[in-house]
Amino acid sequence: AACHWFADRQIGRAILAYGTEEQKQELLPKIRQGEAYVGLGMSEPEAGSDLASIKTRAVADGDYYIINGQKLWTSCARFMTHVYLVARTDNEAPKHRGISEFVIDVNTPGITINPIIDITQSEAWGEVFYDGVRVHKKYLIGEKNRGFYQILNQLDFERAGLERLMGNYPLYTAVIQFTKE
Repeated sequence: AACHWFADRQIGRAILAYGTEEQKQELLPKIRQGEAYVGLGMSEPEAGSDLASIKTRAVADGDYYIINGQKLWTSCARFMTHVYLVARTDNEAPKHRGISEFVIDVNTPGITINPIIDITQSEAWGEVFYDGVRVHKKYLIGEKNRGFYQILNQLDFERAGLERLMGNYPLYTAVIQFTKE
C-alpha cells in the first residue's frame, strides 16, 4: 500500500515543485493512474538516513549520468516501477551540497534489486545496486547539486496525507473499545 503513498503524496509533489514540464507530463499521469510505484532510494550502508554521507555517485557523461552505488531499505523495492534516487553529483562540494535527485525506471540496465526479508517475513524493503546505470539528464529532478535542500521540503510531504491518519483509525477505535470493557 505504501507504494501509492510514496508516488502520489511524496514524489508526485516533488515533481510538481521541482520537476520540468516534460517530467510532469511523463510521470504525473502514471502516478495519478496508479501505474507508477515509486520506491525511495535514499538510505545507504554506512550512511543510514544521513543523506549528507551518501556514496552513490552520478557522474555526468554527455547527455547522461552514470550511476554507481548501493541503496539499502528501499521502500517497496519488489513492487516499484520507478525509484526516486538520491546521488552525489559533486564530490568536491561540502557534505550537504553536491547531491541531486533522480526518478528512474527500474527496468534501466544495471539496476539489481534484492529483497530484504524482515522478521515478519515481509518484503517491504529491498537492497538495490546501481552498476553503470545510464540515466538521461532529463530525469534529474530540480537543480543539480541542490537535492539536499529540495529533499528537506519533499520530506514534509512524506509526513502528510489523510491515509496516514486513517491508517491509525482501526487502532484508535480498538483502544476506545478496550477502555469501555
